[in-house]
Amino acid sequence: MYTFQYSANRTFSQVHLDLSRYLFIMGPVGSGKSSGCVLHCWLNALKQPAQYDGVRRSKYAILRASYPELKSTTIKTWSFWFKKPGMDVLELVYDVPIRGLIRMPHPDGNSSIEMELIFIALDRPEEVSKLQSLEVTGAHVNEAHEVPEEVFQMLKTRFKRYPLDAQAGIRPIDPFIVMDYNGVPTDHWLYNLAEETKPPKHSFYKQPPAVYKIDRGESSIVDAEGNYYRLNPDADNAENLEPDYYEDMIYGSEADWISVMVMNNYGNLRAGKPVYPQYQDHIHYTDKDIKPMRGLPIIIGMDLGLTPAAAFAQLSPTGQLLVFDEIVAEDCSILEFCTEKLKPHLFNNYREYQYTVILDPSCNTRSQNDAKSAMQIVKASGLSFRAGKTNNQTKRREAVVYFLKRLDGLKLGPKCVVLRKGFISEYCYPRLLNQLKTRYKDSPEKNIFSHIHEGLQYAALECHEGKVSPKKRHYESPDETPADETAGY
Repeated sequence: MYTFQYSANRTFSQVHLDLSRYLFIMGPVGSGKSSGCVLHCWLNALKQPAQYDGVRRSKYAILRASYPELKSTTIKTWSFWFKKPGMDVLELVYDVPIRGLIRMPHPDGNSSIEMELIFIALDRPEEVSKLQSLEVTGAHVNEAHEVPEEVFQMLKTRFKRYPLDAQAGIRPIDPFIVMDYNGVPTDHWLYNLAEETKPPKHSFYKQPPAVYKIDRGESSIVDAEGNYYRLNPDADNAENLEPDYYEDMIYGSEADWISVMVMNNYGNLRAGKPVYPQYQDHIHYTDKDIKPMRGLPIIIGMDLGLTPAAAFAQLSPTGQLLVFDEIVAEDCSILEFCTEKLKPHLFNNYREYQYTVILDPSCNTRSQNDAKSAMQIVKASGLSFRAGKTNNQTKRREAVVYFLKRLDGLKLGPKCVVLRKGFISEYCYPRLLNQLKTRYKDSPEKNIFSHIHEGLQYAALECHEGKVSPKKRHYESPDETPADETAGY
């Protein structure tokens, strides 16, 4: 009689009930992702139909990016569950590829399980080529952030193929591909799939962070940069870890590594220092569309130049900054941006709202080509506007930080794709090269993310220091009167 004890954590109790073809689990280190995926394969094997001889057959491909990790980590996890006293049912054959076989009685008492495992390391060409001839029930990609998207696309053509006997009416039941991974950069294919494409039959799960960043002095857990953390009592698998598991991990580590690997945030590791370390995606971002409130003005922060961008925000009656839309352009003149992008967008989506565009304070500077300033161009387009209060980089940044640090002070909506990527990692201070000590430039890197974030800073500064009124609109000069008051123009 075999003994088996498994208690699914909060995330995997949902995963195991999910019949989606493609399952993705993003989580911190130590959260039980690998074990959860292993047991998901086993639970699926229990479902497969009994054949003529009473055996329930299934076959799974188990993938890892490299051979050393496949042996030392992935296979070790399978052995932990199925090759131990009371459950020594896993036979391993170290060939090319490594194969495993699990044989055991089925809990129904009338049939048995025969579960084949094919362990594939993607750094060995001879093993990768075997993907093209696989016929499996399902697949588990361990540490999928290390695996190229092409592997996932190939697997989609190879599962749902075993067991398969049309004459006997045998087909695989609830076939799947399950993938576990740590936080990834915003340009990673997993981010694009989970946060932007969101195709049908794909389920994405994000485990709770293992720790939270807190104010100084409330905890003794501190990283190499002087940031403080507290343990999350609701973290998955915390009860199975050593009490100081995460504490020891944080001491001496950099904040960006902790953010990705322990707090389970999207982001890069040491690509640059984020401008807003206060931003926490699971707190400040919502995947539910934010509808602007009636009766409140829309504040549109606009950055100029050949990469103009506009961030749409509102200040709620409770003082929350709602950031609900964005327009980002490249190689675009200010006139083209105003007349062909911003004005049509306002008319088609926000015609019933009052608004004010807050411009880069440098808008009065005249161009050397035609002697026209950006302010004159925006005015000619018929948009209601005024110049921002300051172009001081510190004050602009602090205006956004003010809302980020308030309890429920800023909420970012799903239309703000570029803003979100900038908050997570792409709007950053570049690292200085050839330095013995890690140092960064004083100004953020100029790119598509910096322009939209500067637009947001103008809007945030207006809402914070400009005392935007939710009850009435006011204009400081005749130049700011809209061309069409009733339509917001």
